[in-house]
Amino acid sequence: MMSTKGKAIRAVVALFMLSSLFTAPAFGSAKKEFPVVNLKECGTRNQIADGKDGRQYKCSISAGGLRWKRTGLKAGASQGSSASAADTAKYANVSGSIAIDGSSTVGPLTGVAAEEFQKVSKTRVTVGISGTGGGATRFCNGEIDIANASTPYNEKQRALCESKGVKFTELRVATDALTVVINKRNNWAKCLTVAQLKRVWQPGSKIQYWSQLDRSFPRLKMPLFGAGTDSGTFEYFTESINGKPARRSRVDYTPTEDDNVTVNGVKRSRGAMGYYGFSYWRENTDINKALQIDGGKGCTSPSLEAVLDGTYTPLARPLLIYVNNAKVKSNNAIIPFLEFYAAQLDDLSQRAKFLPLTAPQKKKLNDEIAVLKAK
Repeated sequence: MMSTKGKAIRAVVALFMLSSLFTAPAFGSAKKEFPVVNLKECGTRNQIADGKDGRQYKCSISAGGLRWKRTGLKAGASQGSSASAADTAKYANVSGSIAIDGSSTVGPLTGVAAEEFQKVSKTRVTVGISGTGGGATRFCNGEIDIANASTPYNEKQRALCESKGVKFTELRVATDALTVVINKRNNWAKCLTVAQLKRVWQPGSKIQYWSQLDRSFPRLKMPLFGAGTDSGTFEYFTESINGKPARRSRVDYTPTEDDNVTVNGVKRSRGAMGYYGFSYWRENTDINKALQIDGGKGCTSPSLEAVLDGTYTPLARPLLIYVNNAKVKSNNAIIPFLEFYAAQLDDLSQRAKFLPLTAPQKKKLNDEIAVLKAK
């Protein structure tokens, strides 16, 4: 008969084995663990990884943070990629490495492109999310090949690149409808005007309660969450809502370069308000609720249709990547990556939940890559 001590040891072992079934998946080689290399495991939403159990996992928001979730596909699956073998065969011998950093808004789209490109080539692509400003600094210092940006580089950033001798090409890869979000339990605010948003977000704003914004709203505290000052999202939002010059905002809010902080902050408080890119809202419609915005053309929800017909104003914006022209000549992997990115853009935008480019915008992108290739 087994001793009491033996039974206890056996119970502990059994508990350990059971708990291991619910932890993040174990991964094989470094190449499979990080289709796109980030600062930490499951650090970027939509990141795809293959587990040793032969299943594919996706980095998704769950239980107030980022967790690995099964996609239902086998390891190595492209999860809906429309790229055929014939389309991608020309990339099979492309090798080297590409370093990318910048906007956390554009990061998921470029990240999906990088994941797919690594599957059809021998190229290692790393994607960081230090914010548009942080990415611009690294880009102008020649530390990275490509920079993601959620707003066009300003005069200071362009001057920095010029002072460092960095010439670049600006490429539009998607469109964003910057989204103002509230808690799902907020049942009083459906639409706010730009003037009301300015009253909330302008420098020195004294609004702390919803009732101060509209007397029909409840006297409920209004915790605020938004982009950090290094972010292009911060620059675009503050200029669009508070007016020029950009980057003027109240300071008593929770600033962050990680949009997941805003998602979960708004989720936790019934009176909270925040803002981030459209793709993050589409990923979290079950967690946050989007406000309609009245920019002078009536209350309008963020959508591709509203962006194209000009009714979602003033928060529609282009999403960009910047390419170091000199590095294109010294790094033979960059042009193939850009061509792949452009060719698969419709599918990539759908997977990453971005607003796709129009046909004329896609033609312009392809023409600009062709010019860059010929330089």
